[in-house]
Amino acid sequence: MELFKGLIGNEDIKNTLGVAIKNREFLHAYIIEGPFGTGKHTIARLAAASIMCKGIGDVPCGKCNSCEKILNDNCADVRFFDAFKVDEVRKIKETLYESATECEYKVYILNDAHKMGIKAQNALLISLEEPPKNVVFFLLCESASSLLETIRSRAQILRTKPLDDDTIFQYIKENCKTSLSDERLKEIIVSSGGSLGYALNMLDEKSAELLIKERERARELCVSLLKADSDSLSFITSLFSMNREKLKELLSTCLTVLRDLAVLKRQKDVPLCFFSSRDEALQLSTGFHLKKLLELYDSISRAIDDLNTNASVSNTLISILTK
Repeated sequence: MELFKGLIGNEDIKNTLGVAIKNREFLHAYIIEGPFGTGKHTIARLAAASIMCKGIGDVPCGKCNSCEKILNDNCADVRFFDAFKVDEVRKIKETLYESATECEYKVYILNDAHKMGIKAQNALLISLEEPPKNVVFFLLCESASSLLETIRSRAQILRTKPLDDDTIFQYIKENCKTSLSDERLKEIIVSSGGSLGYALNMLDEKSAELLIKERERARELCVSLLKADSDSLSFITSLFSMNREKLKELLSTCLTVLRDLAVLKRQKDVPLCFFSSRDEALQLSTGFHLKKLLELYDSISRAIDDLNTNASVSNTLISILTK
């Protein structure tokens, strides 16, 4: 028997939630927290299907009428809410005591629960305190700390974890059609930070091209600044017209480049956050002193802080060269 078949990684959640549902010992509310693309929606759907499942063997079986409807988002008793406003949360309360129409239970799945304001959370609390026995809530959020303690105390918190690059690569090769080369695919995956959802969103040729172009720009900017050659000023001035938010993204990516190069100075097998090719990273790292890498890291960090305070884009960029 397989628990939560189709869920990649997250073995702790498979065991905790899958076993509880199989034994019919599940709670009335769960908070599933974790970064974008790490399986929160998949877990909620699989949990809903498992709760309603009429089959045997795998949990869920994926074959009975309830499973097929739920896994295809076609079940009236599994309801998704973007509960950002009080009025949306009140709609939940209004339907809470209505009878299930197709299944034994009703499941409410709240997307991006971390975006709820205090009023909306307090309105939700009323529904969580004494829900009907046939109702189960799943609150999906980036961090449970954004929710009120009174809500957290009424739910079990489960945390999704980023996937390793090899797992994402293998999943895409086995389940997705893409024209990207393995080299470009690995570049996308390493930029995903363990988010399968992010990597899947980048698989089309246009998105991949834009992403890789920006990563190449960050790499080239770092190398130019580290070398402090005649091209540094030209490179910096070419960014003067760049959108402030896009510039902050570029500079933040530069920090990741410098982080990899710096940590490789002390440990050759350390996990990398930017480079998909360890050989390339090692070659670059050996070309610069650690002090130079750290000085540039601090300079770019200060530049990002300045941009956050609405400092002039051009003056902020020039400051990177002069500090």
